Amino acid sequence: MTTVIAALAGANTINQMMYNVNQIRTGITFSSNTAIRVPFGTTAQRPTAVSGAFRYNTQLAQFEGYTAEGWGSIGGGGLGAFKLIAGTYTANSGDRLAVSTTAAGRTITLPGSPAAEDIVEFIDKDASFATNNLTISRNGSTIEGSSANLVADISSTNFFMQYSGSTWEVFGISSGETTVGADLTGTTSTATFSAAGLAKIALANTNAYIASMSTDVQLANTNAYIATKSSLAQLANTNTFTVRTTGGAQTMQPSLVVANTFVAQHGMPMRTTGGNTVTLALADNGKLLLCTNTSSAMNIRIPNNSSVAFPVGAEISLVNVLTHASANTLGFVNTAGVILNSKEAANSVADRFTSATLKKTATNTWLLIGNLA
Repeated sequence: MTTVIAALAGANTINQMMYNVNQIRTGITFSSNTAIRVPFGTTAQRPTAVSGAFRYNTQLAQFEGYTAEGWGSIGGGGLGAFKLIAGTYTANSGDRLAVSTTAAGRTITLPGSPAAEDIVEFIDKDASFATNNLTISRNGSTIEGSSANLVADISSTNFFMQYSGSTWEVFGISSGETTVGADLTGTTSTATFSAAGLAKIALANTNAYIASMSTDVQLANTNAYIATKSSLAQLANTNTFTVRTTGGAQTMQPSLVVANTFVAQHGMPMRTTGGNTVTLALADNGKLLLCTNTSSAMNIRIPNNSSVAFPVGAEISLVNVLTHASANTLGFVNTAGVILNSKEAANSVADRFTSATLKKTATNTWLLIGNLA
């Protein structure tokens, strides 16, 4: 700098002085403990873009520089410290607001006449927005295109609002109870999903009502009601009611994987079976078997638990619809090791269009009740 000072003290011309300044190649050292102020202004006042340009953006409250990728923020700038708010407040661009609503609901007013890229951050300081809501007054602008104030009513929420030039947009909603899109009402722990076309939902320890979904639902330890599904549901330790509407009828759809789960279905599934002897299968549990045979009487064979492991409590109903002219008896045969208990040891249904029910009461013990002979 001594060259520059000498130039200022002498009779050199301005051109000579600038020449001397340009001779500085090793940098400039300031010994003062004050500061220099770089060029500053709003976004609209940015100068002609030149790579390496550096300035302070007063509108965004941050340092910024220009590269081949455009204007961008520079470390050391950006949003500042949080302001603690426990009453009404009118926000400024760049504010970070930690709002307390423990005593009562609060109203924060957005900046008036905002400019594009104005930004304000909000955080639920005391996790109390669900109890006492934060109302964000739009102050003449719209929020997400809507002419209504924004009400923050989910506790522990942290989010940003940025003005696009035409409306305030909301970004980065996050909390212990995260909102996950579609048409969601209530808190996440008691959420209602009502929009069709959700690709995949994974819920745990949740009470959920899912009105419609297009592919996968994975639920664990959940009380769930699924009104309509088109693909796969995987449920574990779950109380679940699943219905599919097809042509006015309520039917259970395929591809339902259930473990340790209570499942309620609309009506009792039926299966038509025929032949001289039919051995019960595990898939018959909970069904109504229509037993028909045109050539002779018919026997229902009850398998040993080692062969077919029906759970204790399994129940199968059977109806005699045999059509043979004289041999129309529907009988029951217990295989070796199986105990069949019935009134007076009766083991057949003699009359057409009457029924009997088998109920498994122990590992290899069944109870037969109904119109027996």
